[in-house]
Amino acid sequence: MIQNDEEKEWMLPLLELRNRLDVSDDRHLRDFRRITGRVQLHGDRLIHGPYTQAAREEWLRELLGAQRYIREHAPEAVRDTVLISRDELVEIRRLWVVEKHEFEDRLPAIYEEVTGESFDDERLDAHLGLGNEELGDLRELCDDDLHYQLVRNLLDVERRQKLSLRRRGLIDELEQALERHFYEDEDDARELALRRRDRKQSDSALDYEYVQPVSGEVAP
Repeated sequence: MIQNDEEKEWMLPLLELRNRLDVSDDRHLRDFRRITGRVQLHGDRLIHGPYTQAAREEWLRELLGAQRYIREHAPEAVRDTVLISRDELVEIRRLWVVEKHEFEDRLPAIYEEVTGESFDDERLDAHLGLGNEELGDLRELCDDDLHYQLVRNLLDVERRQKLSLRRRGLIDELEQALERHFYEDEDDARELALRRRDRKQSDSALDYEYVQPVSGEVAP
């Protein structure tokens, strides 16, 4: 309908976005760890978790781009269509910066890049531990993206503890960050998960191994 009706061509960006989202395998866009940071297997393959930081930023860029296109090309009656509200953007920014330790704080820059408008919201300023220059230096010093994420997360945990009146839980948070970034890469995580599974299966087999009873004894 959209492709064959000139009056509905303004919906093409929505169709393209829908088609990109509706794929059978998007593991290349997802973290090899679950949202908890743990690594899990399905058969011999890893169960991938949430979208990576780069993928999330790209989806946001495309969604904002589609919204802008609609507002510029759609019929007057639907030109004010909201695909993503400001409240939703504010919450996404909070999740990225506070929950995921991504204090690159890319959402305002993406919003301005796509819409041409500034995204004014100073509520998260206290959570931005490092500036772009410091983050750039940190990335250069780290061997790869996983190590960069680890150091960034550890710095954020330590900074929050300094700002908090309650210092409990520091060791637990540091351990969680280290466990999440324990691996060299996805292949390393998969190999470790396979070894753990094989060892667990081997231990279980030993626990339930049938022992042929001697005459007069009862088999365990």
